[in-house]
Amino acid sequence: MKLLKQLAAVGLGAFVALSLAACGRPLDDAVYTVSLGSSSLSLLAGDASLGSAKLAAEVLRDGESSDMVATFTVSDPSIAEVDAEGNVTAKKYGKTTVTAAYGEASATADIAVYETATAESVNSFSEEYINLFGRTYETDGAVHFDNPATGFEVSFTGESLTADVTVEGALPGTYENDVYVCIYVDGQTKSNRVRIGTDGTVTLAEGLGEGIHTVRVIKSSEVSCGAYVLHSLDAPQFLRAQEKSDLKIEFIGDSITAGYGDLAQGGDRTTENSDACSAYAYLTAQTLGADFSVVAYSGISVKAYMWDATVNMVDMHTYYSLRNKTPYPYDADTDIVVLNLGTNDASYIDKDPSYGSQFRTDYGEFVAHLRDIYPKAHILCIYGMMGKNSTVNRGIKNAVEALGDEKIVYLDNYKKNDGGAKGHPAKFAHTQYAKQLSEYILTLLDG
Repeated sequence: MKLLKQLAAVGLGAFVALSLAACGRPLDDAVYTVSLGSSSLSLLAGDASLGSAKLAAEVLRDGESSDMVATFTVSDPSIAEVDAEGNVTAKKYGKTTVTAAYGEASATADIAVYETATAESVNSFSEEYINLFGRTYETDGAVHFDNPATGFEVSFTGESLTADVTVEGALPGTYENDVYVCIYVDGQTKSNRVRIGTDGTVTLAEGLGEGIHTVRVIKSSEVSCGAYVLHSLDAPQFLRAQEKSDLKIEFIGDSITAGYGDLAQGGDRTTENSDACSAYAYLTAQTLGADFSVVAYSGISVKAYMWDATVNMVDMHTYYSLRNKTPYPYDADTDIVVLNLGTNDASYIDKDPSYGSQFRTDYGEFVAHLRDIYPKAHILCIYGMMGKNSTVNRGIKNAVEALGDEKIVYLDNYKKNDGGAKGHPAKFAHTQYAKQLSEYILTLLDG
């Protein structure tokens, strides 16, 4: 009887409209969008103050506020729950996604749920508790950061994070002795760049507000100019770090990939104006949210010896770093390999033209080696950021074609930029290279 009275009062069409509205479905041809107050939340399971938060959803009709109500759902309710008002409550460690929807329109928020961890667990440097990036290694319970763009990421609550470190000097024959790191706090894309000059305690973050914080520290300078060793970290309360991305990328290159002179406006290169964190490799990894490793060294060739008479990439790629020549255990699950070599080979060919024919063989053999150790990876060969030598350009192209592998490609559309020190690409050019490379990698992943 109640239904019949309602039909009589408002008419069948209006009743249907009311029913559709109650189910969260649009009633007209207007364009609806959903806006969320935040695209991400960090929560701490089992904590009274940090274990819950509210997502404010607004349904817009043709871009204007409306009184329509979005419906909330969560992809994994075992990690976090969400109620009809958008209140999210942490359940257990992990990641999930909350969706606010109205009709076909929706918006999502990434939810990261943390759990507490002891200082002993984090300072064991187990990747269950702290994320490590690149070819790091341990000795005597401490972690070494040698190569450019090696680093770590740690999560905690409290206002500050400090580290106990020792500094290792430049390699013999290197005229500069400086170690720089870039520090990223709570997902920042721009970093605070700091010089680590002496042994002892280094403040990585301070004056932070209440809540959950994540700090990422990435080595900015090259292996030749010095390294640092992390002995321990200290924070008010550590958390178990979220797992790294499943996407794994390795970048192999020379001074370009290492960020040589990218902060300068022409002139000479110094450690102070060379930044691996501003180079295309790290920027690409950052854009894609990938786990990454950078194997790069200024002056290096594929197999020839040009600027450094003792180092080539065929050898260097087999070990952790120039400071630790222990064989490196390759990760066969690597998804993408970016190979950016050839600039120093071109200089060698200018000095010894007879090497031109051998370059193709050496390059092809190294790429074949990469295929053997990374059986499922897309191997992207790039060249030209400091200009192209016709012999090198042809050698890379022919070597790739001879391998006949559809997952090995030569991307020859990277343009020269000499705005940095000594003809190297400037920071703004690296940003464009990273955009170009990231977009291409996304096409591979979408395929």
